[in-house]
Amino acid sequence: MPNSANTSALGAFRRAIAQRQNVRNYGVWSFLLLSLGVTAWFTPGFLSWGTLDNTLIQAFPVLLVALGMTMVMSSGGIDISVGAIMAIAGAVSGRLYTSNAGLAPSVAGGILAGGLCGLFNGTLISKFKIQPIIVTLVVMIAGRGLAQTILGKPSVSFSFNSSLNVLGQYKIAGLPIQIVIMIAAVAMMLFVVKKTVFAKHVEAIGDNPRAARLVGINILRTTACVYVLCSILCAVAGIMKVALTGGVNAAGLGKFIELDAIAAVAIGGTSFSGGRARIFGTVIGAVIIPLVTVIAGMNDMRDHHAMIFKAVIVIGVLLVRRER
Repeated sequence: MPNSANTSALGAFRRAIAQRQNVRNYGVWSFLLLSLGVTAWFTPGFLSWGTLDNTLIQAFPVLLVALGMTMVMSSGGIDISVGAIMAIAGAVSGRLYTSNAGLAPSVAGGILAGGLCGLFNGTLISKFKIQPIIVTLVVMIAGRGLAQTILGKPSVSFSFNSSLNVLGQYKIAGLPIQIVIMIAAVAMMLFVVKKTVFAKHVEAIGDNPRAARLVGINILRTTACVYVLCSILCAVAGIMKVALTGGVNAAGLGKFIELDAIAAVAIGGTSFSGGRARIFGTVIGAVIIPLVTVIAGMNDMRDHHAMIFKAVIVIGVLLVRRER
């Protein structure tokens, strides 16, 4: 009898663990589906292509930045300069475009500027052992001023038929270019996380930097690459935001997006202390964040109410996903 009781207790314990793991793994998906269902019931016209299109376009910059942030957090770091890097990339592209450099050189220049910002962050963090929050805080503050200095004025607008503005409105097979870029970015990040040694090195550094160094992982190079990757994604987000809106506002472009990106990563389940990067979770988190704003707008909710609702959602999801 004792053996039978012990076996029964062990089975119940294993079932409880499995149920808890299922909640962590599928809780965010369930919450998203529940939110969509409840909103569709109470909001006429919510389930339409126009609403979906608008939500995904709003999610575009958050998703790209959050994908980069996921890798940064997987390495045990954090990057709060992502909004400033968006502004720098947008300012460089805008300045080059207004100087008649052409569309391709302007876009390439903005992406290069973003990559250099990431290299600066990664080098200071890995080589000089400065805390990521400190390095990226400095870049966040100085980056805004640098973006305005590069632009030469508070804001720049482009004509409606300019090639940069046409890029922001371009469609591929009927899909806005932002959605196509989102699909490509998610596919690329899934490949990186699932199939490359680089992602394993990033995860190892996040789990235990000392052990990673002892097994021969190049901490400096890997960390620098992580921040460069994040910054390039931020640069693409900033440039496409400029193209979509038809202008650059160096002071406002990407402002506070670091908060939405961190919230999306947290909802997605990637640990703040480093470890496995959860790309699918980040995608869902990046959709939930702007979805709250869309839902609030369609139901005549005020912005500050939407912000409170967003915070409650983040806390609720984190409580569900917490690990003992």
